[in-house]
Amino acid sequence: MVKKNRKPFIFSTILSLSILAGVSSFAQQNIDLTSANDWAKAEIAKANEYNLLSGGMTDNFTRNITREEFCELAVRLYKSLSGKALPEVNSNPFSDTGNESVIIANKLGIVYGVGNNKFAPDNMATREEIAVMLYRTLKAAKPETVFSANMEYLFSDQDEISDWALKEVLSLTKAGIINGVGNGRFIPKRYISREEAIALVKRMYEKFDGQYVEIFELTSRGNSRNGLIEQLKTLIPQEMGKPYQWGATGPDSYDCSGLVYTLYGKIGVSLPRVSRDQAKAGVYVSKDSLQYGDLVFFAADGKNVNHVGIYVGNGEFVHAPFTGSVVKVSSLTTGYYSRTYYTARRVIR
Repeated sequence: MVKKNRKPFIFSTILSLSILAGVSSFAQQNIDLTSANDWAKAEIAKANEYNLLSGGMTDNFTRNITREEFCELAVRLYKSLSGKALPEVNSNPFSDTGNESVIIANKLGIVYGVGNNKFAPDNMATREEIAVMLYRTLKAAKPETVFSANMEYLFSDQDEISDWALKEVLSLTKAGIINGVGNGRFIPKRYISREEAIALVKRMYEKFDGQYVEIFELTSRGNSRNGLIEQLKTLIPQEMGKPYQWGATGPDSYDCSGLVYTLYGKIGVSLPRVSRDQAKAGVYVSKDSLQYGDLVFFAADGKNVNHVGIYVGNGEFVHAPFTGSVVKVSSLTTGYYSRTYYTARRVIR
């Protein structure tokens, strides 16, 4: 009887210790970028800087990623986004893998098995599978995140996307996380490379790692979101027509982030100085859910934020665009800024 009682305890203890050992060492890895495509090298290096890479994801970046390997990325992304300790795990629901990241991802609701207590860890992950796992990772880490519920027709092969993945694919597409692959197609069943998966994880981290900017002093004086918005509506017209000047924060001229930095500072909301850092403040808001005062961000290369403005309703935003121009209103729905729109953040609640 004693031996029968000890075996489960020993297994549980060993499993728990191995998980703690595996997930507590979230640190930068020694990576070899030799195999990576040129476009991916900076993406991978930045993901490593964010501590998003696992020890098994340090080379062979053009190889297709497996379900197990993506779980390792997803768990690290969850921990970085949530700031929470990983859940305790003392049992394994799968008979074909003992990988701690898989077990934790299952515990968090990020992944499930394929039946008969199997996970199929070595199966290659498809584009639609990756989209679902990314979506679930975000919802587990930041359950307050709200995506648009509109089921729009975004891809010419949308009918090929599995029913269980359609909502997630469309949500992440509209959020600017995942894109089509050309000719208006998504190709949901196509496998995805390690470097592509890493780029997606990095992109999600950069878009969703911020928190609401807390405004305790203003809140204690009874100021609500509506009150702060009314202040903005009074302040913005006073800056219209002032010239753009790189590095300027007013009062006579501004660059794009300087305008945002100064205006929000006047109403008691402290923001970072430059646009790429401002894009991490507040919480994500979808383009079709924008409200007055939300910050809208643009990326000329589709990857790196290089411009910011303030949404003022009716599909328009106020910004300081470039040298030779002035603080003005532009459209989000047509032209250059429609094409380069990247994301939006809500910093006033």
